[in-house]
Amino acid sequence: MRFFHKKAENVAAKELEKKEELSPFEASKQGIIDCYSDFDNEKLFTIHLVFENGAEYDLSHQNKEDVGWIVAHKNKGSEGIFQYATKDASGVGIDLRKVIILTVKPEETSKDEEDIS
Repeated sequence: MRFFHKKAENVAAKELEKKEELSPFEASKQGIIDCYSDFDNEKLFTIHLVFENGAEYDLSHQNKEDVGWIVAHKNKGSEGIFQYATKDASGVGIDLRKVIILTVKPEETSKDEEDIS
């Protein structure tokens, strides 16, 4: 009986260690991804950015990982990000210091439907 108790403690200790190993950025990213746990992993989102000068930009067809990555960078205070799309070989550089509003909206289509088109 003692053996099983000790094993349970070891498993709990290992899980705690895994959580502690995350960097502040990774922990923030994971927290944001967890906010979208109600959506399946194939769900796509549009990130709407509003800049200080009033310009607006949409980053469409983003998955939960991308949303977590971008929002975590904004929360961390990163100066800028560059996002590259391999499908159409285009990229966009964004100065996150100039973004004053960032909203995330689920898209109507899923990743599977997008791949078929």
